[in-house]
Amino acid sequence: MTNSDEKKLLAEIAHLRDDLKQLREIVNVLVNVVMEEDYDDDEQEFPAFSGNDSKFQIYN
Repeated sequence: MTNSDEKKLLAEIAHLRDDLKQLREIVNVLVNVVMEEDYDDDEQEFPAFSGNDSKFQIYN
């Protein structure tokens, strides 16, 4: 392998590392967005329990 081939490979490796770093940042942002939406959905999906529900009076 010649010196210029090694330089090309090193430049390509550096470029791929930069691309990988950017992809990790994008994935982190997407995960944060999904987690925030999931947290917001959990609060709205299940209403608070009220003790005045007559459904459970059958068992008493």
